[in-house]
Amino acid sequence: MYYDAAIIGAGANGLTAAAVLARAGLKVVVIERGLKAGGRLVTDAFHPGFFASPFADRAPEIPSEVAAALALDVPLLIEKLPDDIRQRRDAALAEIFAAARLPHRHDLLSRLRRALASPVQAPSAWPGEDLVSRSLADWPRLRSWAQIGRATDPELAGSALTLLALAGIEPVKGGMGALGAAFLQAASGAEIRLGNEVSEVIVAQGRVSGLVLADGSRITAGAVISTLDIKHSLLSLFPWATLPPALRSLAAHFRMPGGTARLLVALKRPTNAAAPLLLSGDGQALSSFRHWAVPAKPALLIDPVSLRDPSLAPADGATLTVTIAGIPPRLFDGQWDQERRLRLAASILPRLETALPGTLAALAGIRIIVPPDMEARLGASSGDLDGGQLSPDQMLAFRPAARTAMPGFYLGGASAAAGPLGTGAAGYAAALSILADRS
Repeated sequence: MYYDAAIIGAGANGLTAAAVLARAGLKVVVIERGLKAGGRLVTDAFHPGFFASPFADRAPEIPSEVAAALALDVPLLIEKLPDDIRQRRDAALAEIFAAARLPHRHDLLSRLRRALASPVQAPSAWPGEDLVSRSLADWPRLRSWAQIGRATDPELAGSALTLLALAGIEPVKGGMGALGAAFLQAASGAEIRLGNEVSEVIVAQGRVSGLVLADGSRITAGAVISTLDIKHSLLSLFPWATLPPALRSLAAHFRMPGGTARLLVALKRPTNAAAPLLLSGDGQALSSFRHWAVPAKPALLIDPVSLRDPSLAPADGATLTVTIAGIPPRLFDGQWDQERRLRLAASILPRLETALPGTLAALAGIRIIVPPDMEARLGASSGDLDGGQLSPDQMLAFRPAARTAMPGFYLGGASAAAGPLGTGAAGYAAALSILADRS
């Protein structure tokens, strides 16, 4: 069967792209290897009666243009960004969306003109060191946020990159899964195939023409959007000889540090935590991470999520999530087997008890999630939810645009330029690019 567009991944970006293209009258199919749509925007039962979002409790804010295009109607708590950072974020997204709306030929000319323009002004606004110098009073708060596992490089602590990555939204009820359900509803005009895995992108006469699924079946498509990160999109799905050398080099050198694990905790009584609590790591944590070893004392963010959302736990219980920073995706002395997973969980529980006395006595169950688990479920290299390290040389214009050097293939995941700037933003830019290129 022929489709105008095939989309790899049914996370927020894939569902956003599907919704935009289907509403434009295109025949669209979304291929998702998991049995549930939503990507990172899911809520799982990890113990009977207890629920949590397994990968993160927050996601980047949905850009207003994306929310309007999808007519999303989800009650949200929005964490307010400082006005200057919000203005920069919105301006960057506006430029990305404007470039996506240009047909491919004009888009190349536009990018060439920007490249020939003075390079001094644009980078000076990022990564926001000027913000730190002007707002030293906020330094402890920014530094704390930088240690919650998503920015393992201390040079980013306090920068606008870190602040932008960690500020986000969360559904009022139902965890991140409520937000994922809203994106799925918006994409109802597209065909969603769950439990199917893409094994290869078909290239014919120098152009992408479809997909091969793991069961051997084929999908013919006029365009393909991959919402996987750049390494999985280019290095895992394409026959090596078909990729232009520049694309191979870009993917091979893109840094995917990962570094976050999660401990989901079910308690038989209400927790005595009144708000999220940050526990600092020791001075060796970063060095251990860089040497592929589990830190003895990593930084922890303890979040009593059922206080904000009572539906996540029974009335007489509580759900806690513990985000563990600086956990390597691979270990120097072996694989992440079940014994190592349990050993990590066991090292965290005494610190949880010290911070919240009585927790161990009330313990009903736990679930530990390490970077390989995130990679297996989300297709995120090294378990990196940001699609690559959030550093100045991998942000904004330094990330690839939706269009690639392979005709018919578009990047719509977290590694794309719009990826870190908003939930669904990269998928939206990819969809706009396809519509412009068809005009």
